[in-house]
This record gives sequence, structure tokens and C-alpha cells, in this order.
Amino acid sequence: MSKVPSRWTRVCWAMAVVVAAIGLVAPAEAASALGRAHVPVVLRLGSPRTKLRHIVFFVKENRSFDHYFGAFPDPTGSLDQATTASCAKLGGVRTFTMGKAPDPFPQDVAHGANSWTTAYRHGSMDGFCNESGAVDKSTGDDLADTQMQAGDIPSYWAYASRYGIGDRMFASWRGASFANNVFAVAAQSGRYSTLLDRRAIYGIPQPSGSWGCDNKHDALVSMIDLHGKLSNMFPCFEFPTMPNLMDAAGVSWKYYGTKSHFIHSGISAIKSIRCAPGDTPPCTDRNPYWDQHVVDSTNLTADAKAGRLPAVSWYLPDETEHPPMTACAGENATVSAVNAIMNSPDWASTAIVVWWDEWGGFYDHVKPPTGIGIDDGVTPLNDLISYGFRVPLLVISPWVKRGPLADGGYASHVFYSDASFARLVEYAFNLGTLDAADNLSNYTSDEPWPGALLDFFDFTATTPPRDKLIRPLRTCPQLTAAQKRYVADSDDD
Repeated sequence: MSKVPSRWTRVCWAMAVVVAAIGLVAPAEAASALGRAHVPVVLRLGSPRTKLRHIVFFVKENRSFDHYFGAFPDPTGSLDQATTASCAKLGGVRTFTMGKAPDPFPQDVAHGANSWTTAYRHGSMDGFCNESGAVDKSTGDDLADTQMQAGDIPSYWAYASRYGIGDRMFASWRGASFANNVFAVAAQSGRYSTLLDRRAIYGIPQPSGSWGCDNKHDALVSMIDLHGKLSNMFPCFEFPTMPNLMDAAGVSWKYYGTKSHFIHSGISAIKSIRCAPGDTPPCTDRNPYWDQHVVDSTNLTADAKAGRLPAVSWYLPDETEHPPMTACAGENATVSAVNAIMNSPDWASTAIVVWWDEWGGFYDHVKPPTGIGIDDGVTPLNDLISYGFRVPLLVISPWVKRGPLADGGYASHVFYSDASFARLVEYAFNLGTLDAADNLSNYTSDEPWPGALLDFFDFTATTPPRDKLIRPLRTCPQLTAAQKRYVADSDDD
């Protein structure tokens, strides 16, 4: 098996020496999760620090929090949700009750960086109706300001009612998916890397195809620098990712992603993961390391059934819920995988994290925070790229705290971003950090430090406090021929 480039290996083992010498201090939110005041602990690099032995990240797409959970029943008022939206047109601002979201959607709503600016409208949060594609071409209906209602996504609502839901999860990038997909495995999209002169991903790779180091030789992605200037580069990056840290610490991982649909993977844009030693982008040489760790999404069910889940994994099925693909089919893909994990020998030591990579053009009422950080007193880091709108976040585990929701579900109000995923893995398996948005200790910053998801958990019980929740699959509406052509011809961003 080929190895991670020695540069990253040396960095990670250097972290191990530091850890052994001084110990790692639990994040502040871990105190309640562990059920005691946190103290410095010294563990072997890669050793589990909690009762979690398996973490599975489900990659979903393009839905906002209010779009999916604004109408979620919460009689206690625990969640910050809205069933009304505002739309600013030439005649003024109109506020109204959001209508029922169609499934499937007749078209996609624009959700690039320019659309974010339109929807945000200087912080008034009433420009979603003016995004390109927000209005149905045939009926004139405002699609951007609609939401799922009772019976539309029953399993997602059931998971929220029984396990954990976060209402302060913000996409790390305020544009389309690619930057957030990379952020979710690296806690950055370039801004923290001096290798890129702190440029960050701004667009999606063009021409479309696979999103990463094996793209077409003429593929380019737009990048934004510290001053807002745009430039282009091949979409293959050399900053470290979670798999690099895990490899150095002996922590197992897999990425379950259908290879015919391998955009949105994040790691495919990382040279040390995608490219074989000696291969240069675009990477086309056979890579046994990649083939060992990156497998078809259909393998997740078999691995779960056999008790072969790695310590950390990502699950990216074909059905991502990107409109006009149906929420129903995407939910079914989630339910099938969750059922398999719940029925597996690994369930008692597993946490499933389901998140949507960006808002997809859909309304949310909460103004995102602005990230402004300074490195060494001179370098503005995030004010041009952070943050996107709220997206749904579900945490499904037998170790989730009991809370006030209908079936005992817990509502977390901690600020989370895509960097939270790295923080959870780093803490759970006693790793170092990527020194990106997962670790803001080197920056003087007004932006909140994203939580490590530990607020969701209570590890004090001797046995898992939550039962399984096996959900049925549904019969889903089918795309029309026109919608199928729309999906085939459009960028899946």
C-alpha cells in the first residue's frame, strides 16, 4: 500500500510527541459530554477518548434549516425555526407563511456566491425570492421560500425527535458545494494554507466532471485571495486532511462514494489521497491506496452488517437530495444506511452525523456570523468567505443526550461549521489538529470557534441510553423525462 507523503507523516508524528509530553485538554463543551470536569489527559495517539469507536458522516446536499425543519413540530420552542419568510421586491418587503415545498422540484434554485449575496441582502435575509431560478418558470410560484411539512421527510423528523438536531450549523463557505465538500474533510478550503498564498475555493471546477485531482487536464476552479481578487488553478490541493492525520495515528477510515458520481467527495481534490506516488495531476495512474480506502457506496451496508465499519467513514450515495432530485429518495438512502448501522454489531459504539453541504437557494431566517480572523497580527482570514446560511444537522447515536423534543430528542444550540467534523474526529481519537478552522488558537478572531459536536453526547451511562429506531422506506415520486434531462445536463453543485 502506498503511503501518505512523508511530509505529512512527519508533521503528524511530531504532534504525537507533543501530545505524549503535555497531554491533550478536552474542548470546553466536552465537560458536559463526559459528565465531569475535564482535566488534561495523556493517551496514545489514535486512542478513543469516549465510548465512540465509529463515526460516520452522511453527505447530503442543498437544503437550508428552515426549508427542512422550520415547520418541524416543537411545542417547547427549543429550536430557532421559522414558518414565515420575507421577500423584498420593488414594491417593498412582504412577509408571508411559507408554502409546501414540492418534491421533486421543477427546477434548481441558484446557490452560488452571487446568489448568497442576493439572498442575504445586506443582512436583511429577504432576497431569496430574487435568486436565479427562485420562481417557477411555468407557474410563477416562489420556490425558494417553501419548506417541507408533515409527512414530507418523516424519517428525518423522526431522527430529530429521537436523537439530536443542531440549529446553529452554518456552511463554512457562502457559495456552491465544492468548497464545503473540501472543508468537510480538511477544515479549510485553502485560506489557511500558505502553499496557496491563503487563497480559498470560490467556485466549482469547470468543465464539470469529477471534482478533483483526476479531473480533465484543462479543468480550473476559481479561487479568491485575501483582497477579493479571483484567479484560477487546477482543482487539486496539498494541504492536509483528516485522513492524513488518521493514517499517521493508525486510525482506520473509508469513503463510501459511488465512483460514477464522485463529485462532492472532498478527498478526491487532495493530492496526497487521490494521486499515486510519482503521479502528477491530472492523476490517472492506478493508486492502491485510494482503492483501499475509497469504495463504492453500496459497500457500507455489507461492512456494517459484518461489523467491519472503520473508525471514521463518509457515506455519499447517488441520491444526494440536490433538486430536482427528490428529498424522498435521498431520505430513503439515508434510512437504508442508518438501519444497517443500527442492526450492526457496531451500533452501540457509533455516531452518525448527517449534514447538508449548503443551502441550495432555500430560505433561512438566521443571519450567518461573519468570520474575521488575524494571523500574526496582519492577515485577514475569513471575512470574504465565511459563513454560508444554516443547514440541517442530525446526530444519531445511542449516546445522544435526552432532550425536550417530542421523543426525547436533544436540541443543540452550539455554533457548528464544517470544521466541527474535524474537531469531533480529532477529539474522539486523540489526534493533533489540521491547524485550520478546527484550531483558531493561533488567530486573534471575533469569529466563534466551531464546536466539536460533543454537546450532543452523554457518555456517563454504563449502557447506551438510546434505543434503535428502524424506519421504513417510502415509495417516492419519479422524475419526469424533462427533470431527468435537467439533472443530466446541469452542474451538480
